[in-house]
Amino acid sequence: MRTLTQDLPPDAPGRQHQLTAQAFGAPDARPKVYLQGGLHADEMPGPLILHHLRALLIQAEQAGKLLGQVVLVPLANPIGFAQWVQNKPQGRQDLNSMRNFNRDYPDLAALCGDDLDGRLGPDPVQNVAITRAAFAAALGGMATPDEGTALRRALMLWSHDADHVLDLHCDHHAVVHLYTSPAHPNEARLLAQAIGARLVLLAAVSGGNAFDEAHSAPFHHLSKRFGPQTPLPAATFAATLEYRGQFDVSDDQAAADAAGLMVYLAAVGVISGPAEPLHDNPPHYPLRGAAEVTAPQGGIVTWACAPGDRVAEGQVICHVTDPAQGTRMAVAAPIAGLLFRQELWRSCLRGQSLAHISGPNPVRDGNLLSD
Repeated sequence: MRTLTQDLPPDAPGRQHQLTAQAFGAPDARPKVYLQGGLHADEMPGPLILHHLRALLIQAEQAGKLLGQVVLVPLANPIGFAQWVQNKPQGRQDLNSMRNFNRDYPDLAALCGDDLDGRLGPDPVQNVAITRAAFAAALGGMATPDEGTALRRALMLWSHDADHVLDLHCDHHAVVHLYTSPAHPNEARLLAQAIGARLVLLAAVSGGNAFDEAHSAPFHHLSKRFGPQTPLPAATFAATLEYRGQFDVSDDQAAADAAGLMVYLAAVGVISGPAEPLHDNPPHYPLRGAAEVTAPQGGIVTWACAPGDRVAEGQVICHVTDPAQGTRMAVAAPIAGLLFRQELWRSCLRGQSLAHISGPNPVRDGNLLSD
C-alpha cells in the first residue's frame, strides 16, 4: 500500500486541509478502480466501509491477489468535515459558497473537446488513451480560485483515468441503491448484486455534474461530438452508491459492505477471489421515473410506510399534522413503485420534500438531482 497526500491551498491564513489516499497495486496496472467516501461530509457509512475495505485490500495485496490498481480516498472532503454549526455537521454544502460538494465538477468534455479535434482516429483503444491524456492536461492547467475548486480538481486528478469510479454516499433514511449511467449494464448489475442494492437508477446525464457523472458523461458527450468515424467507448463506469441512511453506521454492517465491494472488485478483475453475486439483481429504473413526494402543509410527519416498501398509486404513505391548528392531512403516493428514501426530519414545511418513489416510467425532466 502506498499513501498519497495532497495539500489544498487554504482560503484563510493558518488553516490547511489535506487529502489522503491509499493506493494498492502498480501505478500503471489495469483495471484501475477508484473509491471515495465522505464527499458529503455528514454521511459516514462510506468512510467506515472504506476503512474496513482497506484492511481487506492489505490482506489481498500481501497474498499476491491484487491484479489491478485500487485507489481509496476514505475521507474525500476534509473541508466539509470541519464545518459544524451548533454541534451539527454541515458537510453537504460548503458554508462559504453554499455550493453542494457533489456538484459542479469540471466539465471535461467542454474543456477538452476543441483540443481533441483532429487527434482521434479509428482505433478506440488509442482514442481512450488520447482522451484521458487530454483530461489530465486540462485538470493540470485548471485554475483553483478557492478551496472548494481545489478539492474538486485534486480528487479528479486521482480518479480521471480510472476504469471504475465508485463514490460512496448515504441518504437520510433509505435502502441501499445506486445511481449510474445506462452505458454499462453489466457492471451496474454486478455492482448492484455485490452490494445488495434494492434499486438501480439510470441516467446518462442527470444535471449538476456530480462527481460520478464528471467521469462518465464526458465520454457520452465526446462520442456524440466526434461520431462513429472516431469511436470513443464509454471507458469509465462510474456510480454513486447510497448506503442506507445517515444513522446506519456500525462496524458489523460496514464490514459486510466492504466484503460486498471485494466481490465486485473480483468480478471486474482487479483482485483474484470469489466473484459470485451475493444478492439478486434489483430493478433498474430510469432516474426520470423517481417521483418526489412533498408536504401539503407544515407540521409533524408520521409515516405509514418505510423505505423498501412497494406502494400503490394513491396509497397513503404518511400524514402531516399541524398541532397548532389541529389539522391532519394524508399524503398519497403519486405513482406505484418502490419507496426508496425518506427525509431525515420528522418536522416539515409546506412544499418540502418528504420522500421519493421510483417506478419504471418517466415522470419528470430537467435537473434530476436534488440540491
